Amino acid sequence: MKFYKLPLLALCLVVLCACMGSNKYGRHTPEEEQRMAHDFLAQANKTNVDDNKERMQLFNKAIFHFANIVVRNDANDTLRADALFTLRWISAYVTHDYEQALQYLNQYLEIVGPEHESYPTCLAYKADDLWHFGAHDSAMHYARMALEAPHTTNDQIEYICHHILWNIYDTRNMPDSAQKHKDKHMKIRESRVFEPMTMEQLKSSLKNNIITQEDADDRITIYIITGLAVIGCIVFALTIRRRIKDNTLNETRQHDVDANSSGRLNTGQTEALCNALAEGRRAFELSSVYTDICSTKVSEREWLAIDNEQIRQVENVMQDSFKEACILLLNSAELNDQELLCSLYMYLGYPNTVIAHLGHTTAATIRKRRERLRKKLDADLYNVIINEKR
Repeated sequence: MKFYKLPLLALCLVVLCACMGSNKYGRHTPEEEQRMAHDFLAQANKTNVDDNKERMQLFNKAIFHFANIVVRNDANDTLRADALFTLRWISAYVTHDYEQALQYLNQYLEIVGPEHESYPTCLAYKADDLWHFGAHDSAMHYARMALEAPHTTNDQIEYICHHILWNIYDTRNMPDSAQKHKDKHMKIRESRVFEPMTMEQLKSSLKNNIITQEDADDRITIYIITGLAVIGCIVFALTIRRRIKDNTLNETRQHDVDANSSGRLNTGQTEALCNALAEGRRAFELSSVYTDICSTKVSEREWLAIDNEQIRQVENVMQDSFKEACILLLNSAELNDQELLCSLYMYLGYPNTVIAHLGHTTAATIRKRRERLRKKLDADLYNVIINEKR
């Protein structure tokens, strides 16, 4: 990987981290949505009951956040059940929209299930909503189900269900049944001051009895994004390490370059470069990669027949073989990786078509690259590159 690509890699990592830190629903997590909704709810309950406009604005804000929790896939069952029951509570006791309250309660019952300890109490609430909604037959059915359901002694269920049955039988001119349920209802009422289960009480019950479930798809997505981010960080770190290592090697060889030479090589530097190039050429021609391509002499046709994997091997082996020469070339002129490889291929005497094939480019590009090398390199250095033949 080239050094100039590092900023792009860093930008990609930032985007990946941002994706991990955010979610597709916006900047609020389900827990934050719940906290904000209850804050608005508490503010609404503390406002002056005469200021109905302000109270409704606060309740509407709470409804908005609770509704977000219900539709989110990353919200667990506990959060959704709490949101649904609270929405039912607001609809029943604030807006008196019992049809909407019944819909929220039905969704809530699907989450808790018949095995949950609050299920009989919720059946009583459902009967209460149906009674207010005007569906008296259904209200009687669910009131009886709540009374017959196995549960611990619960005055809340008895209080709500007997009140519903008393009123329904009274409207149907069934005084005996109405009086029986009225007596039971009044007995509970007189025994203590009683109010139906509050939102906070049911929330406490939910937290202890509903198992938190995570969305499997969201978990897999997080794992994939995390894995990609880790791989990107490793590649980034290895690239930086390699660049630092190369810079350190360059600095150790800096004393071989005459800083006051006005861009020209002295005799000792030219001789050192010639020796380094000769040693590199011998090392490259003795390598297994070179002998795999051809045993004694590399023809242009054979070079053009090698595949991309072999080309990459050639580049790596060549850079290792010509290490000393590469250091001298880099210290003498500011060459990039493509120009450095091009200068080595020129030294080995390969034509433009072969150099273009090895560099995955065109012969016209190689000709332009040769012209840039002529301008960048000192005249003596350029002569060393083009005059030394294999």
